[in-house]
Amino acid sequence: MGQQYEPLRFGIMVDDLSMDAWKVETVKQLLRGGMICSLIIRNAETEGKKNLFQRLKGYPVRRLFFRVWNHYWFKPASKTPTALGPALKELGLNLDEILSIDCKPVYQKTSTFFLDKDIETIKNQKLDFILRFGFNILRGPILETARYGIWSYHHDDEMEYRGGPPGFWEWLQDNPRNGVILQRLTEKLDKGLVLDKRWYPTILHSYRAHLDQLLMDSSDMPLQVCRRIQHTGELEEKLSESTAPLYRAPYNLKMLRYWWLCFSRRIRFHWHDVFRQEDWNVGYVETPLKDFIKDPQDYSEQITWFKRPLRRSYFADPFVITTEKDTYLFFESYDYRTGKGRIEMVRKSKRFRRRSVVLEEPFHLSYPFVFAHEGTVYCLPESSESGRLGLYRFDEDALKLVPECVLLEHVQAVDPTLVYYDGCWNLFLTQKDFPSVKLYRYTAHNMKGPYTPYYDNPVKVDCAGARMAGAFFEQDGDLIRPAQECVRYYGTAVCLNRVQQLSERRFKEIQIAKIHPFIDSHFKQGLHTLNGNGSMTVFDGKRWTFTFSGMFHQLGNKVKRRREKKHV
Repeated sequence: MGQQYEPLRFGIMVDDLSMDAWKVETVKQLLRGGMICSLIIRNAETEGKKNLFQRLKGYPVRRLFFRVWNHYWFKPASKTPTALGPALKELGLNLDEILSIDCKPVYQKTSTFFLDKDIETIKNQKLDFILRFGFNILRGPILETARYGIWSYHHDDEMEYRGGPPGFWEWLQDNPRNGVILQRLTEKLDKGLVLDKRWYPTILHSYRAHLDQLLMDSSDMPLQVCRRIQHTGELEEKLSESTAPLYRAPYNLKMLRYWWLCFSRRIRFHWHDVFRQEDWNVGYVETPLKDFIKDPQDYSEQITWFKRPLRRSYFADPFVITTEKDTYLFFESYDYRTGKGRIEMVRKSKRFRRRSVVLEEPFHLSYPFVFAHEGTVYCLPESSESGRLGLYRFDEDALKLVPECVLLEHVQAVDPTLVYYDGCWNLFLTQKDFPSVKLYRYTAHNMKGPYTPYYDNPVKVDCAGARMAGAFFEQDGDLIRPAQECVRYYGTAVCLNRVQQLSERRFKEIQIAKIHPFIDSHFKQGLHTLNGNGSMTVFDGKRWTFTFSGMFHQLGNKVKRRREKKHV
């Protein structure tokens, strides 16, 4: 039985008990994770309403379009008004059992201060932290009323954007990546102590979908910080040194540009989604990986690309392994007509030309991660459509992959990769819901399991370097994790991350290099797999193309997604 940890006690600061859906979901995530909500701090502001003349006199006419659009038209699901009481009842909790206090704040310009008597009442609850979902900009002693302070979201990268609206300026300025931070508030606006930080891809064809992604998917950040406190006994925080400009709601002219971009980007998105397909191919050079990564572009003229028999198919995700008998190169072979991939293999003894199908299943297969253990070659291909992660053994005589065992059940694992380190097997993968954004870790003492999810999952949330791009390898005594950069689109480059810590309680890494597509090749618009050994390096490259099979396949996927969306 796992170790039991003392639950953290928290409070929430709200303007009303009916909150945005994403805020209610954040509270529910904490409660489901075993934390205890002990206090609700409600805003008891009783300032009288302004009369019509006063409202018109101070009305920001230059922001009229935004205010009307945001109040009457823009209704993302994440901001749907949701009553907290019924939501708690779903978890078997009664709102009346939670202490609630009404506080009348004191305003000084844009800052909000609490009265001494309210501060004392809050301190007496001995809270571990407070979540701020109201009261605007806080200042003064209220910031120190809980053990770990007051936590607040900022749904932007504070190093580039302070202020708001959340995610809006990234979207308008065509920034392909949107940061989200959970911070411990200080006296400085959006320059607090950063507790957690994530990066999501900007959904440029729909600000509504983009905002829903930012708000709803980041709702587990406070719970994740709580788990770190429980396991390590400390709050990890980093002071933001941001000098970014302070953004506010857009003026009318910017809103006209926003509406034009909504229209033009959506047209372009649907056009590309139907009439442009990815065309991947596998290439290799007879150079050790450790030499290749020093300056990959120097080897562009030495690349041998595979020859493909059909335009509707492509090859990707190459892995190479050498045994006493031969050197084998495994890869995914995908056919747009069938809409699924299978695992094929070529051998050095056959000059890497004669392809053999080593594994085909009723479901899609890709990313054939191969490795040797105790004299046996194993393969751990991606099989997310099956809902399980199966391990296969390579039969060198029959040239087939034979089922060995199942490592994980009920997990849609994407690009699974094993690494043995410090006496422990570590399984890294992403999942189907966010395949290029969230990295998960599982551990086991035996290669075949059972595997246990890491307490700090997801260990990384970053579209610029989460998804696996090949096997771990050593370089100059360091453990390197190759990862996909999927910022502008899927598979833009491969990032090399040096692992700084990989232990029972910690996983940390830092990016040290980036491998870009080969500019002098036909496949220069993408790169998302890199592997090698002491004699050769294998990789893939992408270009955009059009095929009727691909068009019909992508049209079918669009119809399927629309039907699934209607049934949600």
